[in-house]
Amino acid sequence: MSPAQPPHDATAAQVAFWKGMTDQRVANMWDAADFIADLTPAARDWLRKADETKIEDLERHIVFFNNAKVIWKFLWVGGATLFGAFVGVTQIWDWLTKHVPLHR
Repeated sequence: MSPAQPPHDATAAQVAFWKGMTDQRVANMWDAADFIADLTPAARDWLRKADETKIEDLERHIVFFNNAKVIWKFLWVGGATLFGAFVGVTQIWDWLTKHVPLHR
């Protein structure tokens, strides 16, 4: 039996499978096997039990938390900018009251 030929006693389905096994498909199967082997037992168990609804919920939660991170960064930068502007205005006001005489 050579690597390119199916065994002589193979069934028609086995021969069809053998012919469909390209180098790329074998490499993909190895990658998939390595990916599954690298998962924690809890993650592997969750993936086995996950249905379409659970996966859609997970995707929605991931999108929500990514959006929340963006909003939080925007609020943080906006708050820091407002605080910096407030400190700047109070410093200018303090300098003006000390150095510019008010005429009444």
